[in-house]
Amino acid sequence: MLAISLVGTNYKVAYKVTLNGSVLGYIKDKEEFACMITNKVLNQDNENMELVILNELPQYSLSLVSKNESTNEEAILKILKLKAEVTYKLYAITLNGEDKAYVDTMEEAQNKVNELTEQYKENLDSEFGIREVYTDNVLEYKNMKYATINELDGRLNDEKKAKEEAARKAAEEAAAKKAAEEAAAKKAAEEEKAKKAALTQSYAPVEHQNLDGVKVAGVSFSVSPVSGRISSRYGANESIRNHTHKGLDIAASNGTPIYAVADGQVEYAQYNNGGYGNLVRISHGNGVETYYAHCSKLYVSAGQHVTAGTCIGAVGSTGRSTGNHLHFEIRINGSQVNPQNYLYN
Repeated sequence: MLAISLVGTNYKVAYKVTLNGSVLGYIKDKEEFACMITNKVLNQDNENMELVILNELPQYSLSLVSKNESTNEEAILKILKLKAEVTYKLYAITLNGEDKAYVDTMEEAQNKVNELTEQYKENLDSEFGIREVYTDNVLEYKNMKYATINELDGRLNDEKKAKEEAARKAAEEAAAKKAAEEAAAKKAAEEEKAKKAALTQSYAPVEHQNLDGVKVAGVSFSVSPVSGRISSRYGANESIRNHTHKGLDIAASNGTPIYAVADGQVEYAQYNNGGYGNLVRISHGNGVETYYAHCSKLYVSAGQHVTAGTCIGAVGSTGRSTGNHLHFEIRINGSQVNPQNYLYN
């Protein structure tokens, strides 16, 4: 009797609530708490909640707890809300099949679609529609709630202004394009005229011949590289290339012999993917190099020592070339210089 009295004095009866083996807390009455779960968890006051499911129901066990221990129904309900799987339903207002805004009811969606269609039918090549949207992702649901009709109105107004601005710019661009085309046609005609004049001047005959007293950075050049006609001079700006010409082109028949202009070491003799085609590069010392490009044949190899007048290749049109010619360069310490400062002048 004493023990019963002590229990009655210091303890009270409550229900321990567990979920998946974890203790959530204590409640006074399990029937009353079951009703609270139904009303506050499964039937929450949110018209967008289409379905709420608790995959695991809480378990109850009768327990004696200290009279000082408080039951915590509300705290347990909050935990159950977090554990519940919620499917949300909204109505998307679509523009040409793409979701643009979301509302809570079909009636609201239909009213907005009618209003938007009337407001923007003259300015936008578009079609508004409605579709039901479901999601069990709470973050996605919150993002949908932010995509309001007011924001859509703002975007559509922006689109309307953008379309008007685009039409204005299109008209300006069409006028500018026409003016540019007329200017380009005039420039092309002038360039063609200048090209014909330049060709008349450029196609001067040159011969493979011995040179007397020609020195490049202290290196003696003994012969000129080829016989033919100059087709493009150093520094020329022509439509066939997008940069200033850095060498001297001598047009000649395919197979015309090409000669080393000075003694030196062949550094390169093979096909070059950079546009030179079959290329011979000779180092003559003192930082002086000569380039012989677009060859049809190569008669020397890298590492070979050659003397001035050695036949090193034959004229061709390999690589980036529009016809048979020798592209000849002189470089001093890596920089191209005008070959006609030294030969064919």
